Amino acid sequence: LNYMLTMVGSILPDLVEFFSKRLRHRGVSHSIIISFLMMAAFWMTPVRDVWIGVMFAHLFMDSLTLTGIPLWGDKGMRVTLFGGRLRTGSMMEFVISGLVVLFTFVFVGSFSVDIDRRDWKQLYNTKIIDKKEYFEHRFEFF
Repeated sequence: LNYMLTMVGSILPDLVEFFSKRLRHRGVSHSIIISFLMMAAFWMTPVRDVWIGVMFAHLFMDSLTLTGIPLWGDKGMRVTLFGGRLRTGSMMEFVISGLVVLFTFVFVGSFSVDIDRRDWKQLYNTKIIDKKEYFEHRFEFF
């Protein structure tokens, strides 16, 4: 993961609202379906990391609050996790945010995501990489 792009994604829904002035808070910029479609559309590009930040940092945290996040647009079904018990600005919000960051850096950050889907055996056979590098990376899927 590119942590800088993921960090940008974690604040992107609120930045869109700030600069738009027409969008209401936790409206269409916080839509689960739109964010999921954007993440799928950009999955094979580095921009994917922005949408991972949107989905798993920003939207996850907002879904824990009483107002939740919209499934599609401004109006309609809203999604809350765990009954929406988290209050914005509370100490528990900062604790959970810290745990999300810790999980991201320790667990997710320990995997490398290979966007190019390198064929390590082909790189070794064509003498682009050495035997040591081939054996280090040959079973990497992420």
